Amino acid sequence: MRFSRELNHMIGMVLVAFAIIALAATYWAIAGPETLLSRDDNPRLVEDAIRLRRGAILDRRGNLLAESIPDEQGIITRVYRASELSSATGYFSFRYGVSGAEAAYDDILSGKTHSPDIGTLLLHQPTVGDDIQLTFDLDVQRAIVEAMGDQQGAVVVMAVPSGDVLALVSLPTYDPNTLDANWDELIQDAGKPFFNRVLQGNYQPGGLLQTPLLAAALANNQPLDVPLGNATASVEIEDIVLHCLGLPAPQAMTLAEAYSHTCPAPFATLVNTLGQDTIQAVFDNFELAQPPTLPGFVPEPEDGAATPASSTRQAQTAFLETALGQGDLTVNPLQMALIAAAVINEGNAPQPNTLLAVRIPGTELWTRQRTTRPSLPFTTSTTATRLQAIMLEAVQNGAAQPANRPDMTIGGHVALAYSGDGTQAWFIGFTPPDSGNGIAVAVVIEHSDDTDLAASIGGTALASALTAMGNGGD
Repeated sequence: MRFSRELNHMIGMVLVAFAIIALAATYWAIAGPETLLSRDDNPRLVEDAIRLRRGAILDRRGNLLAESIPDEQGIITRVYRASELSSATGYFSFRYGVSGAEAAYDDILSGKTHSPDIGTLLLHQPTVGDDIQLTFDLDVQRAIVEAMGDQQGAVVVMAVPSGDVLALVSLPTYDPNTLDANWDELIQDAGKPFFNRVLQGNYQPGGLLQTPLLAAALANNQPLDVPLGNATASVEIEDIVLHCLGLPAPQAMTLAEAYSHTCPAPFATLVNTLGQDTIQAVFDNFELAQPPTLPGFVPEPEDGAATPASSTRQAQTAFLETALGQGDLTVNPLQMALIAAAVINEGNAPQPNTLLAVRIPGTELWTRQRTTRPSLPFTTSTTATRLQAIMLEAVQNGAAQPANRPDMTIGGHVALAYSGDGTQAWFIGFTPPDSGNGIAVAVVIEHSDDTDLAASIGGTALASALTAMGNGGD
């Protein structure tokens, strides 16, 4: 009897031990790996990271832009098929991190947006991320890069009213396929190839501010068609002399005609006539002190790095300098493209979008990701219609004529901005949405006073985008 009790006791202990082992085995098979992987000193973190198969990136027409290719040991290499789009797609590097669309959609591409499957948990198979289709168009991007040549600057193209960003060019750029080998050289490059000029640029707008100034004139019933004396006179601001662009023949021209040739004197008079409060209110409507961005594409600005708030009142002389685009107010090219977009969208700027669809691994089905966001009301529909007509005239007969293309309706405006010893040449423009989509563009060329070149690049961008949208675009 005593032997039987001892045997039962021993059997019970063995069963308990087996139960503990079974529970431990279950824990380490399912939950335990996650606990170990969360430890900074676990080499599995490194091993999993170099085997993680990020999803592919495609453009709006299905062109492959980036993919992950494993070698025989399962080590992944991220390969980029179109280096012209590196300012848009960005890069992924195990050593240096992510940028651009790779950063903005990192959770999707790395598979963090869905729960791991059994193979990943139990068999330790590598994670496979989702594929993404972006709004960018490779052909449009390539056409702009070719037109820019060796110029330094930025171009952004948007579809209207969808807000789809068709091209995002920042030059100089880099080849993400050789990033690890060339990193030290790239970060020391005076051209700052990692600096996304479309989103991070802080440029004086120069005469581009004549567009919101015209909106202010229209909102306050100022005549645009009355001849103004001495309209072609230069305007001196400290050590800068502003003058008309192009070759306006008459000394007397209307405010609308002065806009066509970016003549500063009539707009200086307009600013003094309407007053700082009125002009500032219009600038606030255009959100000029709040440069837009694409969330996740670039790091958030450090405190104090943003443009000064528009509510800060300046002395009248300083405000005139700002209102003519030569003061403290700075903008980025995306912001200027939104102004052009609003002109052809009844005064409402569409919010930019870059993600079209997502595809989970192992399937052919794309899930649309379009998010409807409210447009930004810059001005009234009546004012936008009038601005559109004036910008069309500027391309037909004004300083923006190099943007003109056969069999296309193009409106636009050119400007110069002076910053220290440098000069930037600007163009903003559009093709109106007469049937289907409209297109808006902004071009800035650094260290240049060649507004003809800026306008020509803008015309090339609009023509290539219109062709792309007509060939299967939506």
